Amino acid sequence: MENQLGKISKESDGFKVVFKREFKHPIDKVWNAITNPEELKFWFTDIEMDFRPGGKITIQFRDKDKTKSYGEIVSIEPPTKFVWSWEGELAVWELEALDDGTTRLTFSYSKIADDFAISVAAGFHDLLDQLHQRLEGSEEILPFGAEENDPSLFPVRIRYTAYVYDHYPEVLKYQPVVVEKTVNAPVDKVWEALTDKEQMKQWYFEVDDFKPEKGFRFKFAGQGLKGQQYIHRCTVTEVIPNKKLQYSWQYEGFPGYSLVTFNLSQTDTGTEVKLTHYGLETFPQDNHDFAKANFMAGWNELIGKSLPGFCGKQVSPDR
Repeated sequence: MENQLGKISKESDGFKVVFKREFKHPIDKVWNAITNPEELKFWFTDIEMDFRPGGKITIQFRDKDKTKSYGEIVSIEPPTKFVWSWEGELAVWELEALDDGTTRLTFSYSKIADDFAISVAAGFHDLLDQLHQRLEGSEEILPFGAEENDPSLFPVRIRYTAYVYDHYPEVLKYQPVVVEKTVNAPVDKVWEALTDKEQMKQWYFEVDDFKPEKGFRFKFAGQGLKGQQYIHRCTVTEVIPNKKLQYSWQYEGFPGYSLVTFNLSQTDTGTEVKLTHYGLETFPQDNHDFAKANFMAGWNELIGKSLPGFCGKQVSPDR
């Protein structure tokens, strides 16, 4: 099951991300998992700590250089609260026993520099997923600090990219492709054009099938600048009828993960359509077909010309 994103906010001393997770395990077991180095090595990394307030923490990365980083324990309140600092940032772990076998974790990490708001949020999201797996009995030891370009981590990172762009676009190192157009048609007609497979075939691509349902998978073929055929594989990730449609966008046989979002809003003159395509930097940058300029040109053609022309045919004289 896909876990909800942590909530990111910009504070006076940097960015902060807050996660809430529930585990079907007693509070003492979760407390042991977040404080015992013999447990931390499975879901986090190799950590040495002088387990007392003021005690030093050494965090060992598992990269080729075996980088070390340092922190300090701020407070310990078994089994409900554990606070430590890490290179000037602050981690607060709070546990609540909902019943004998269920524990709620609220984890906040703050004082994050702007440049790391996305990577830190995505990194801890992944670590909490691994904590869950450890609590379930996993003994896999993962390469903490050596997986920056691991394609399996792209989806979470790009989900946070989309979140941050909606709230703090100035933070993004790689800006997404954005195309906005007012379409002379009511919002329900534009929604139909975006989600009805027969209409999609007339202005978009020859999709194999489509349903505006979270988790629905679809694919279609597209052509590169020199005629190369690419199979696009997509999964619907969010649907708010007549307002928002989002799906992943990947290429069969190529690494990379991106998100396409359509936002719709009714206006006095028709429907405002905003297309945002995140994550293009994860595709092979030595392939010119994946250049940002080509995506911009393609989406401008589809959203700027094809969609308005098609939707315009849907409008009856009295609307």
